[in-house]
Amino acid sequence: MAKKAASRLISKAENAFDIACGTLGDLPNITLYGTSRAEIDNFKGLLDFSPNAVRLNTTDGILRIDGTELSLGFMTNESICVKGKIKNLCFE
Repeated sequence: MAKKAASRLISKAENAFDIACGTLGDLPNITLYGTSRAEIDNFKGLLDFSPNAVRLNTTDGILRIDGTELSLGFMTNESICVKGKIKNLCFE
């Protein structure tokens, strides 16, 4: 129950300060730069990586990025950058 109350408080704070939804919480925040770069904040782990697909664990489920010539631009404990020719992003 405490987690639900905290989630509502975070949502209210984001609305009050006109901050993008998910910025303060633990939801994945996905930023696309055209079709050549995706930055994902609040991801939990890298599950699979190949030049054609990347699978990431997030609090919302498994995020799959499909494309060609995919590579990792950077990766920290909470953020990751995928570069290449991105064709599709979806939650499995």
